[in-house]
Amino acid sequence: MYLPRTLLKTVSYGFMHMSLAILVAYALSGSLRIAFAIGLIEPCVQTAAYFFHERAWHKFEKEEGIKDVHNSVIDSASPIGTTVEQALNQKPD
Repeated sequence: MYLPRTLLKTVSYGFMHMSLAILVAYALSGSLRIAFAIGLIEPCVQTAAYFFHERAWHKFEKEEGIKDVHNSVIDSASPIGTTVEQALNQKPD
C-alpha cells in the first residue's frame, strides 16, 4: 500500500520545504518574525497539496497498470542518481 510511504514522503518534504522557506524568508527580510510567518504558512499549504498530488499520481499509475516509476525517472534525470541510489541501498556490514 502506498499510503504509509506517501505520508512519510509528505512529512519529510514538509520539513525540508519549511526549513528552506524560513531560511529564504530570513535572508530576504532579515526578520525572524517575518521568516517564521512566511516559512510556516506557505509550506504547510504546499505540503498538503503535495500529499494529494502524490495520491492522484499513485491512483493514475494503478488504474493504468503502470509500475511506480518515480525512482527510475529521477535516476535517468540525474547523472549521479544511480550512484546515490546504490549508496542508499547498501546494507551495513
